[in-house]
Amino acid sequence: MELFGLFAGLAIIGILLVLFLFLLGIVKWLLQGYFLYRIAEKKNLDIPLLAFVPFGTFYLGGQMFDGHVLDRGKFEPKTLGIVFAIAGIVLYIMGLSIGDIAVSYVLIESIAFLGVFAAYTKNIGTAALLALLNFVTAGIAAIVILFLYNRKLEEEAFGIVDEDDEEYRSV
Repeated sequence: MELFGLFAGLAIIGILLVLFLFLLGIVKWLLQGYFLYRIAEKKNLDIPLLAFVPFGTFYLGGQMFDGHVLDRGKFEPKTLGIVFAIAGIVLYIMGLSIGDIAVSYVLIESIAFLGVFAAYTKNIGTAALLALLNFVTAGIAAIVILFLYNRKLEEEAFGIVDEDDEEYRSV
């Protein structure tokens, strides 16, 4: 009887852990989608509502490569977005187990968000490090960067200037 109680306790802990991870995933998805949606609206990207669709995030991230990672106008931004969305779907399908699928999804998400990170930092090396950090933190870093980039775009829209900025002091 004691063995049954032990297994029942472990099962309850396992179920609670799965529920916690599920809720954490939902919160991550909603926050990331919201901030990506806001950025997509401000940057006039094609179909901002795709920020809430799993592979739509790749489409929006791919559009941000234009002018931030690749030379502006070299490729059509919508085409880049479609390429990233298709690559994400292919990598997702190629995953052999749940772990491989999750890893491949976060990997392509980090690569797709490289354009967003480069737009935020204005430096491709720093953007690559942020993409690596996003991969290591399973996508949590993207939420922070998207939040900061959204704030930066809002400040630029309202004309808020950092007084410590060298360009501001030289005026």
